[in-house]
Formats: sequence, structure tokens, C-alpha cells
Amino acid sequence: MAIKMIVTDLDGTLLNTQNTISEKNKAAFKKAKEKGIIPVVATGRIDKEGWFAAEAIGGTDYMLSGNGGVVRDYKKDIVIFEDALSKEIIRQIIELVDQYDGIFVQAHTIHGCVCTKKTFPEMPTAGWADEYVRQFKEHQIVVEDIEDYLDKNHLEVSKFVISSTDFDKLDEVQKRAGEIVDLVPLRPMNYCLECIPEGVDKGLGLTKLCEYLGISLTEVMVIGDSDNDLEMIEIAGTKIAMGNAYDCVKTIADHIVSTNDEDGVAEAIERFAL
Repeated sequence: MAIKMIVTDLDGTLLNTQNTISEKNKAAFKKAKEKGIIPVVATGRIDKEGWFAAEAIGGTDYMLSGNGGVVRDYKKDIVIFEDALSKEIIRQIIELVDQYDGIFVQAHTIHGCVCTKKTFPEMPTAGWADEYVRQFKEHQIVVEDIEDYLDKNHLEVSKFVISSTDFDKLDEVQKRAGEIVDLVPLRPMNYCLECIPEGVDKGLGLTKLCEYLGISLTEVMVIGDSDNDLEMIEIAGTKIAMGNAYDCVKTIADHIVSTNDEDGVAEAIERFAL
């Protein structure tokens, strides 16, 4: 069956280790779009942090962000699907991370990433690529109290992101976060912990988008590398794992391509979609 949509993860997939998109990857998506294939970004990031990538591949019509917790149609400026953490879970996460120093904590909202004055200075040394920090440091919403800011601005949180290069500390936070009811902690990168609502994943977001567009999942190619890509890769008609992907992703993939530093996304498009 012909591919009608290509869905790509960002970190570790479309983006190389410098947090940029190669010209070869851009060119491959351009060819796919000229063939009528819809390009879609599916990311754990908020929309604003994924938008530069969507623009680069011509995928500004639709996006899955927040690990599938938010699905948007930008042509019609509507939210197709959205889920969020409860206020009780938000309170428990904040109480947990407040017990640690040396970590960077973000609450992902429709306004942007919200962090506290306590953790904001940790951003440059929390494991993120220099290019990511350069692009997004000034866009952080830095506040004294996250819960107070959320209440005053009537904002919901699609997920929390906790990052640190102290992996033992992050392991401990992940274990404790896993004890919070209705919360799922994921580790897409060794320095990054994502806390999302139970039942929400990129597979759910992709299903909602396909239902909205009237596209069968068998007509979708998904490219990813990490455990937060598993659900959407598993349900796709064409399943692609990056060469740098986790073993659990490679196990369920139909094909394994080169790494994110070797234009693996372009390889997948050229071999299986064009």
C-alpha cells in the first residue's frame, strides 16, 4: 500500500547530535511532499520547540507534540486532541523535584516551557545540545512558583521534563516518579526524563490524527529511535528504526536505517516512500 504520511521523531531521529537537520533529510522530505505525502513531526517537545523542524521539512500543517498529548491542525488553527496532567499529579511532581539540586525542570504548556528560578541556571549543563540551549534558553518562562503561574494563567501541563547529567540522580527521580498514580515516566535520552499522563503516547496521538484525516495507519511510515516512539512505530504500516535506536525499537521495526548523524531519515524516505 502506498505511503500517504511520514511521521518522524525529532531528537535522535530527524535531528543530529548538533540539534540540526541535514540538507539531505530536508531534500528527501521535499521529494516526498512533491509526491503528495504528508510530513508530520511527532515530538516530546512543545510545539514552539518543534516548529523549526516542521518548517524545515515542510510539515507545518499538522504536529504531534508532548509525546502525543497534543495534536494540532495548523491550517484550521484547531486542537484535534489534547490531554493533560491533573493538578494533584503536578503538585506531587513539584514536591518530588524540589528535593533535588542540580536538575533542570520544565512544565510544558501551551504558552511554552515553564521553569523555576531555582532550576533555570542548570539548563546549559543538563545534557542538552549547545544548539538546543542557544535556540530555546531565552524562550523559557522563568517563575518563582510553577503551580502559582499555572493557576493565574489557567494553563494545563501536557508533561514535565526533568534533565541532568547526574544519571544516578535521574534514575532515583525516575523510580520515585513511577510511584505517582496515573503518571508514566519515560527516558527518551539518558539525561532526560519525561513525565506524561498515563494512557498518553505518540501512538494515541497518531491514531487521533489519522482518524481526523481519514488515513489508514497502514498508509503511514513512522521513523523513531527511543522508547517514547514505540507505540507509534508499532501501529504504523511501515516501521523504521534509526541505526542509533534503542534495542526495543529495533526489535519491532520492519527496517533499520543509518544513524541520525548519517542521514538515516533520508535513507528511509528514499528506500521505502519514494
